[in-house]
Amino acid sequence: MFEATAHHRRCHGRGSAGRWLALLLLVPMLSARAQPRERGIAQFYHSRWTVKDGAPGQVSVLAQTRDGFLWMATGASLYTFDGVRFERFVAPDGLPLGSVSALLATPEGGLWMSFTHGGAAYLHEGTLKRYGEAEGLLKASLMSLALDGEGRVWAAGPFSGLNVFEGGRWTRWGPDQGIEGNRVYCVLVDRDGGTWAVAGEALVYREPGARAFRPVTQGMKWVSRMAQAPDGAIWVAEPQGHVRRVGLPGGRPHPLPARLEVESAGLLFDREGSLWVTSLGDGLRRVAWHEQLGAEPLAKDAAPVELFTERDGLSADYTWPILEDREGTLWVGTSAGVDRLRRSALVPAPFPRGAHDFALAVGGDGAVWAGTTNRPLMRLSGRVVENLELGAAVRSAYRDAEGTVWLAAENGLWRIERGRPVLVTAYPFPGDAVQVQRLVRDAEGGVWVIFVREGLWRWKDGTWRPKGDELQLTRQPRLTVMATDARGQVWLGHDAAVLRVDGARVRRWDAADGLDVGVATSLLPGRRVWLGGLHGLAYLDGERFRTFQVELAGESLRGVSGIQEMPDGSLWLHAVPGVLHVPAEEVARVLAEPGRRARAELFDFLDGLQGRPALVRPLPTMVRGPDGRLWFATSNGVVWVDPARIERNPLPPPVSIRRMRVDGATLPLGEDLVLPQGAGNLEIDYTALSLSIPERVRFRYRLEGVDEDWQDVGTRRTAYYSRLEPGRYRFRVIAANHDGVWNETGATLGFYLPPTSFQTWWFRVLCWLAALAAGWGLYRLRVRQVQAQTRRLLEERHRERVRIARELHDTLLQGVHGLVLRFQTAAEQIPADHPARVSMEKALDRADEVLVEGRDRVMDLRAATEQSEDLAAALARVGRSLMEEHGVEFRLVEEGSAVPLDAMVHDEAFHIGREALMNAFQHARARRIEAELTYDFGMLRLRVRDDGRGVDEAFLRAGGKPGHWGLSGMRERALRIGARMEIWCREGAGTEVELRVPAGRAYRGASQGAWRAWLRRLVSGVR
Repeated sequence: MFEATAHHRRCHGRGSAGRWLALLLLVPMLSARAQPRERGIAQFYHSRWTVKDGAPGQVSVLAQTRDGFLWMATGASLYTFDGVRFERFVAPDGLPLGSVSALLATPEGGLWMSFTHGGAAYLHEGTLKRYGEAEGLLKASLMSLALDGEGRVWAAGPFSGLNVFEGGRWTRWGPDQGIEGNRVYCVLVDRDGGTWAVAGEALVYREPGARAFRPVTQGMKWVSRMAQAPDGAIWVAEPQGHVRRVGLPGGRPHPLPARLEVESAGLLFDREGSLWVTSLGDGLRRVAWHEQLGAEPLAKDAAPVELFTERDGLSADYTWPILEDREGTLWVGTSAGVDRLRRSALVPAPFPRGAHDFALAVGGDGAVWAGTTNRPLMRLSGRVVENLELGAAVRSAYRDAEGTVWLAAENGLWRIERGRPVLVTAYPFPGDAVQVQRLVRDAEGGVWVIFVREGLWRWKDGTWRPKGDELQLTRQPRLTVMATDARGQVWLGHDAAVLRVDGARVRRWDAADGLDVGVATSLLPGRRVWLGGLHGLAYLDGERFRTFQVELAGESLRGVSGIQEMPDGSLWLHAVPGVLHVPAEEVARVLAEPGRRARAELFDFLDGLQGRPALVRPLPTMVRGPDGRLWFATSNGVVWVDPARIERNPLPPPVSIRRMRVDGATLPLGEDLVLPQGAGNLEIDYTALSLSIPERVRFRYRLEGVDEDWQDVGTRRTAYYSRLEPGRYRFRVIAANHDGVWNETGATLGFYLPPTSFQTWWFRVLCWLAALAAGWGLYRLRVRQVQAQTRRLLEERHRERVRIARELHDTLLQGVHGLVLRFQTAAEQIPADHPARVSMEKALDRADEVLVEGRDRVMDLRAATEQSEDLAAALARVGRSLMEEHGVEFRLVEEGSAVPLDAMVHDEAFHIGREALMNAFQHARARRIEAELTYDFGMLRLRVRDDGRGVDEAFLRAGGKPGHWGLSGMRERALRIGARMEIWCREGAGTEVELRVPAGRAYRGASQGAWRAWLRRLVSGVR
């Protein structure tokens, strides 16, 4: 149920629809209010925050807005609280708020606030609108605010009168509307939509839709708060008078002027109908609702009135506002801070503080019997504890199958008869401080007792008999647990074995049968036998014990000192981690699939558990009463839970994103949040508003574009990200309350991270281009290095060729030429008709041919280096010579401006072209032969074509005639200079030889020469 303000249930109200909803919510709770298990004020789970915890001091006003935040006002400031952190509210306009005197939350999520020094303001979605004299309000304090069902806001003050806000403006009601003067202390809208106000000394009432108030009763003192009881009656709090009932629904005066003798500043009827009253120095009071409440005056110390003061843990006795939030948790503002009272799952039993070592048993009438080592025997019935003196401490308690409670005290065995303990028998050995570990009663009525020092004994018909020797237990470790099953069989357990005694038959299970829980601390023979120990829990599957494992966050199941198997098959455990509830379906799942872990619900100190269980004695530490309640003995008291009536919180917690910090600087949140360029570390604070147990609120978040799935971060309330890439992001966070109810909608925050200059696409393109340019430069550098190295090798080769040519010319050719001349002289001396002369003349002709051929070869060696003519001229010379010899037409075509060629390229291209021309002239039988030399930007291209008979394809594939190396030599020369040579031919249609040399390889100066050649060709216009 939505709580609008601290005064909402006291002196303010909401529309009739809200009142009917509140009444409907109260119905099931009121039906159970008179049951004896109703908890007292001391049985609420109490927490407090003072100044040292970061809370504001002197809290005077409380309210809760729709988003779940708790708002609290002090004398000078306004704060919000999410259950974990207090934050001071700073007005969006930057101006000081002043002293807040009243708060009122609206259904649409806004918050009205009034001020002690006059004026009001409305906060909604981060915008604060202020109202003062210009908007119709007097410059005087407004102490009370209320909202009616028609959406009107009412404001009252002792010097500002009664004001109503509608249509965007405030209007003050006066005598024409039934309000006399400006002294209006308090205003309330009841569940039926009627409006109540205290004007002067009169209580006035306005029916829904009426134009004026009418008086109800006179003689009112200064009233600070009003509230409506479950029966519709109106109660008022008078700081200098009483808390009393003054009116009835419909604006009728109440005939029974009941009152509570306390000076109060605040009052509240909670959803269970109980009346809570604050006081100015006497702490907090609670009166449980019943139909006769107030039939007679209630004194301060009257029985129905419970008191909770600073001695009980309240932060201060000076209490003022009180609020019940949307989850049913009570909040009280005090002069020292703020207190919280909530209904925990585990309810403390009202045994006296300081008692310890509880031995518990629940009688058939529901009364709880508790023996301790430092208190008399205690009987708890309802909330009343009765002490009964036995003369010795009670060490163990037990309820048998007939409902009779047995007690093992240090001075003998006792039994409860007609609500009183009766001594049954003394122990079979002397001593007045005998310690008992456990007692049970078998099917035959015999009582079995484990004595700490004397071992196992059985009492029946006035006789004690030792059972240790009979069961061969004398040499076994000391027994620690004992229980009986539905058949009355006795089960015994210690750290090494479990025994079942059925008359004279004994069955034993030990480690060989799967027993591995350490020292036994609890034993329950139910539908199956359960054994708890220091190291865990096990169950008997018929023949063997199997370990029963439970999922626990951060710790293991250990120290199981209490076990209860419920009729529905669920399991309750009392262990060191806390109280655990394993649902029936989880128990069945683990029993069907041994080795799996059961999911369990854990109840710990946040649920009211007051301490740890005992692991030595008394055992067990958990018992079940006939009404189904479970009672747990701890090191610091006793608590109980009713498994059938555990209060669950069905409300998903509202989720809110509070702030974003970027590199330590906080940014204002908004729809179009833009982060600074180069943002490094991001911190996003978020919260979820479940104020009952905020310590158990769980979160999951996800940053779309970064997280592929939800990040389960437990209870952490800050998300961390670093080094995000530029772009748009959307942060989502969801939360679950302590009962696991998730708010799947959660909260979202979108933001944009702009790129820095070096993160833009154009910068990356430039970097990419720069990298390519650098790579290309490195490649070109390497190519030049290789070319320079090759050029050095070629130059050395060419120098060697020149040297060889020179040596051949100066030595061999000259020597041969001299020999030829000498032979010629000798030949001329022989007669012309002599046969020897004819032979010598033929030999001399052949020698001349050798000299000419040798001279030509020497000239070829020198031509490759000297390049006395360019490539086109050299080829033209060869062509003209062949044309004169063979009589075939020849033409050379040159495209582009001639560019100096690399020496090796010039040499190899010339030889390839000459070989191609010689083949065409000698073998093609062509009528026309043409050579084309092109200096292009990208390459040097040489073509030689004819219109002769062509070449057979098989001849080309074979690489020429066997023993002839013309074609293969041309290809080898092309490969040597990194060129590509292709031959196209078709029989009867001529042949074309094409040589293509890349510009970077062909032209001297590589790319620079190629560029110049291409530019020259472009300027010349030659294609």
